[in-house]
Amino acid sequence: MSRVVRNPAALALASLVLAWAPAAHAEWSVSLDAEAFKWQEQTDPVVKETGPRWGFSWEYEQLRPQGWQFAYRGQFRRGTVDYNGSFLFGGGAATARTEYTGVVNEEQGIYRFAGGLELLGGLGIDYWRRNILPDQNEDYLVLFGRLGLNFDKRAPAGWFGGGGVKYPFHVSENAHLDEVGFDQNPRLTPKGQASLYAQVGYRFAPPWSLIGYYDSYRFGESDTVLASSGASTFLVFQPASRVDTLGLRLRYTFR
Repeated sequence: MSRVVRNPAALALASLVLAWAPAAHAEWSVSLDAEAFKWQEQTDPVVKETGPRWGFSWEYEQLRPQGWQFAYRGQFRRGTVDYNGSFLFGGGAATARTEYTGVVNEEQGIYRFAGGLELLGGLGIDYWRRNILPDQNEDYLVLFGRLGLNFDKRAPAGWFGGGGVKYPFHVSENAHLDEVGFDQNPRLTPKGQASLYAQVGYRFAPPWSLIGYYDSYRFGESDTVLASSGASTFLVFQPASRVDTLGLRLRYTFR
């Protein structure tokens, strides 16, 4: 005679596992990134920085066939680019080299429709140090939001892509003014403005993908702050700035 044991806790756990199973499929990926970077400030003469940066990225994404899912991405980047602009206290044109080091972390919520179309929203934190060599440092902390559309059929091989708008809703700049001759170091607050981003990629036979991407920031002029140097007082501000990045990413995916 067979015997069936009905354990309410076991049945509840089994139901939970079955309900979560469609969402449990996920993937991790790591990438190597190469970028052509450009920073420009609206000054006279114009400050412009151009050159290569390199980095690596890591991503996690849930893979439900349809509905809400979660994703996370991070990126580290570094590079030394050419500086063409002006001296901090005037005095004509200047050339130098600028070193960038930074890291991005972003969480994303994605709603996937039938057919491969996805609506994406993200919140991220972007930190970088801009060091105009040899010793003029600026630290940026940017909180941003992202809204966009992706299209990816998730076929073993084929094209995918997406794009949308980024908005930096909080920008704080530590210009280390006390290290370049001022008696105080007030924070600067460039005004965040909307900008575009986009990517297009091709997935080869798993697990490799090659992705081209464009990223950007737009910052309006910061509020003016007062800083003194001895008996003199100065009005200090960060000029309106724009950042444009073209990149190529080689990605390896674990499933």
